[in-house]
Amino acid sequence: MKKLRFGILLALTSVLFFSCSDDDGYSLGDYWVTTGTVVQTTDYYYVVTDGGDALWPSATNVPPSSLEDGMRVMVNYTILGDADDSEIYDYYVKVNGISELLTKPIFNFDETTSQEVKDSIGNDPITIVDTWFTDDYLNVQFEYGGGYGIHFINLVKDTEDLETENGEIILELKHNRNGDPYNYKQWGIASFDISEIQEDGQNSVDIFVRSLNSEGEYHYNKVLTYEYNMPEVEPYSKKFSDEPMNEMVE
Repeated sequence: MKKLRFGILLALTSVLFFSCSDDDGYSLGDYWVTTGTVVQTTDYYYVVTDGGDALWPSATNVPPSSLEDGMRVMVNYTILGDADDSEIYDYYVKVNGISELLTKPIFNFDETTSQEVKDSIGNDPITIVDTWFTDDYLNVQFEYGGGYGIHFINLVKDTEDLETENGEIILELKHNRNGDPYNYKQWGIASFDISEIQEDGQNSVDIFVRSLNSEGEYHYNKVLTYEYNMPEVEPYSKKFSDEPMNEMVE
């Protein structure tokens, strides 16, 4: 039996977790939730997870017509079996559901950006839980307080606060809760296309990622190296437990 190449995020700790051992079979009662990218063929599709596994939908509740090639998604699936080593796929699966991930470019603040626009991007608290790269996307898992309204989430580069003293490009996760009350904690994942910060003649750029917490202080504050040709990483993936997934962001 193949080993699932998924990194599991539980709370703030990254651990490795497998649904079964080499001596066990796959169970139809288990299902997984992970992030990935849709690859469309002539008349069908498959999903490549952020960990590099190719999932072929032998059965699916999702019509191919609702998907697009290159779409960033969160996929809920049950493993039916291992694919043959001679095939390009790793697993035959039943796709239980797919939801599109919030996908955006970087939002740039410069001297032409009005205060009204900056206010619309927001300065409400948001907690970065984890980050990882998928090709030219910086994926951000985050938490925020909300109720039932739509929240705006953006990754901002500000020319007036462009770099740290060490030369890392500052990218700040911004949040506008649009007056939605803090009834309970919600979470989400967004994929931001950061290809615009690539520099000619280089194959990597250091970025400094941060966001404001509820005390109005910057947190996370991590330096990440964006390489233009990324190796495999340990992204978000989680064996399902009966916790709700609430995502109401734009």
